[in-house]
Amino acid sequence: MPRLRALAVMTGVAALLLAPGTWSRVSAGTSTGSPQISLSGFRWIFYKEDFNHIRAKNPALIQQILAGPGTYVLERRRGGPPLPPRVVPVQIFYSQYGLQKTIDKNRIIPGVELASDDLESWTITPKEERHDPMAAMQSFAQTAHDNGLRPILVPGRDLMRVPNAVCTQQPHYTISQAYLTCGLPAAAQYAPVFVIQAAAVETDLTALTQLVQEGAQQARAANSKVLVFATLSVSPNGATVGYGAVVKAAQAIAPYVDGFSMNNVRPSDPRMIGFLQALSQASSS
Repeated sequence: MPRLRALAVMTGVAALLLAPGTWSRVSAGTSTGSPQISLSGFRWIFYKEDFNHIRAKNPALIQQILAGPGTYVLERRRGGPPLPPRVVPVQIFYSQYGLQKTIDKNRIIPGVELASDDLESWTITPKEERHDPMAAMQSFAQTAHDNGLRPILVPGRDLMRVPNAVCTQQPHYTISQAYLTCGLPAAAQYAPVFVIQAAAVETDLTALTQLVQEGAQQARAANSKVLVFATLSVSPNGATVGYGAVVKAAQAIAPYVDGFSMNNVRPSDPRMIGFLQALSQASSS
């Protein structure tokens, strides 16, 4: 998922603590007919720097999130403030090649049991993996399993625009339609967690709902036990989105996912906190 940080643009992911359907995710509807979302009713994924920043600014929100079925934090390297005991750390990678190289150099972060494959159309991912993302994700998952790690797959929709790839966007398809037609969510057969990169279309609720609903259906058809997440952001692709619009996006896709993966740029933290506060206030009213 695109992320404007010092290293590159990125997304991210999750783990197995409870099976889907064992907890109440959406409460009664609001007066406008939209479902209310409980912070403690969903699984959440944050980047480590975002999690620690929000925790410092509003620890009460983080406590509500930690009371839920699972909170996962994405890390690129070891170090920094320690995470709370209930948080599950996830190490981020951008290819099977990167994962294998890290394993060979004995650089897996201590205590990490989950590895995220943020496979996208960028140069940090080898050309052959961009060319055949399904095969690349299968290889990533196998490498993770072989080394005692659980894989999380987060393929970007931009893989549909890789020239001469195994499956590419056709002129009459949107990029989301190509993503679904090429069947990328079926890669969930290789992993316990699958993340749909949806933040780029979150302000188009029709396109968002179609992408997430159909993507989740494909993922669960391939793996009935998979946990499905969708990305949300107050700054998708560097754009500015008010937290109210992100609340509406979350409400639209809540029936189809097990959790949300938050992608944020540091200057946007006030809007990210506003988004979480809005959910907290709605669920307690």
